[in-house]
Amino acid sequence: MPERPDYKSHPLWAEAMALAHEAYGVAERIKPRDPESARLLRKAAVAVPARVAGALSADDGRERATETLGARAALSEVAERAASAPASPEAAALAQHAGTLSLSVALVLFPEQRPS
Repeated sequence: MPERPDYKSHPLWAEAMALAHEAYGVAERIKPRDPESARLLRKAAVAVPARVAGALSADDGRERATETLGARAALSEVAERAASAPASPEAAALAQHAGTLSLSVALVLFPEQRPS
């Protein structure tokens, strides 16, 4: 059995996975009313842990920066889609979670770039 990759024990990756699960819950709630928005929210959400894993596993600074920026872009999309979803405490919490995680990703994975 292959070893568990190191990135899977990193707190940022765990948080990215939690956000993806949270986004899937919101997507299920909006799916009956707007299946396309639900699909796009899920698509953005699954990119977050993938990009965080890519940044944590990067062999060089350029690759790490690219993956970090990709994670932040996906988080921005999750936040925007959650904010434009029908109003609910879960959607509002998801938008806030995505914004907070984006700052954490920037500070931990790419501290050379000032987070905005």
